[in-house]
Amino acid sequence: MLELAFDIQQLHTCPPSPGFHQQCHGLRIPASRLTVITGPDSRNNSAMLDALAGHQGHVCGQLFGQPLSRGQAAIARLGAQPPCPGRLRLGDFVMQARTRTHWLARPQAIDHEAVSQALHTVGIGDLARHKLGTLTAAQRQLACLAQKLAGHAPVLLLDEPASLLAPIARVALLRKLAALALRGRTIVCALQDSQPGSQYAHWLIQHHAGGRIQQGAPASPTTPPMAA
Repeated sequence: MLELAFDIQQLHTCPPSPGFHQQCHGLRIPASRLTVITGPDSRNNSAMLDALAGHQGHVCGQLFGQPLSRGQAAIARLGAQPPCPGRLRLGDFVMQARTRTHWLARPQAIDHEAVSQALHTVGIGDLARHKLGTLTAAQRQLACLAQKLAGHAPVLLLDEPASLLAPIARVALLRKLAALALRGRTIVCALQDSQPGSQYAHWLIQHHAGGRIQQGAPASPTTPPMAA
C-alpha cells in the first residue's frame, strides 16, 4: 500500500464564479508520487489545488499524518500564471527559493546545486545568466517551475506548469517530474483533458460531468467514484 501524503476526509471549494462549486469525500494523494488532476473544466482542477494549499475553501484531513492546518509550510503552490520579474537573471530568480527565508545569508554550495539541478530538470540550464525579460513565455513558465523545484517544500502543487510548451516538450517534462517524484517529492499537477502527459502519472484524480470525481492508479480505472 502506498504511503499517503494527503488523506482528505472532506474537501469543499469556494465558487470562483456563480453556480460553481465542488465537494468530495475520501480524497487520497500518495507521497513521493506524481498525481495528475484532470478534467474538462480547468476551474475544477485549480480550485482543488487552492483548497489543498489552504488558499480557499474548506478541507478536513491530514498531511503526512498530521492535521492539514499544521502542514501548510510543507506545500509550495504554483499558479497557472505566476508573476515573473523581467529584470532578474534566471539563476538569481530561481535562487530566491533557497534564500527567501534568510535574505542576508549567502547561498551555499548546496543551494547552487539545487538551482542547477532544477534548471536542468526543466531544460533551461544553459539560460541561467539570461534576464527573464529576454526569455520566451514558455521559458518564463519553466523558470517559475524551476523555482518551485529548487525550494525546500516536499509537496508541490502545480497548475498546468507546461501549458505553453509544445506537446512533445510537455510530455518530456511530465516524464521528468514523475521520475523526480519517485526520489522523494510529492508532486500534484493539474492538467486539462486535452493536454498530453497524464500517462506518466502514478495516481489520477479525474473530474467528470455532474461533479463526479474518480481517483486511482492509471492501471485501475475501476476505482469507485467519490461522492460529490
